[in-house]
Amino acid sequence: MLSELTLLDLIGVVGSFMIAGAYFAVSSKKMDAERPPFHLLNLAGAALILMSLYDRPNAGAIMIEVLWVGIGLYALARFFLARR
Repeated sequence: MLSELTLLDLIGVVGSFMIAGAYFAVSSKKMDAERPPFHLLNLAGAALILMSLYDRPNAGAIMIEVLWVGIGLYALARFFLARR
């Protein structure tokens, strides 16, 4: 299986680790879920997973990643607009 990984597959794996790492960091209290770094990690991870789905699309996976991108953008906008 590892020998069959493409560059896009590896990009998706990195994105998955970014999302899981952000979740672990919040769960272990090393990161605040209300601060931008958490949302940026999730947003970047979702974007990388979306990139990986270009080669082999999957409607369900694309939909959840688009939703995560939207949630990340919403959370970041809310954070920065509240600081005004």
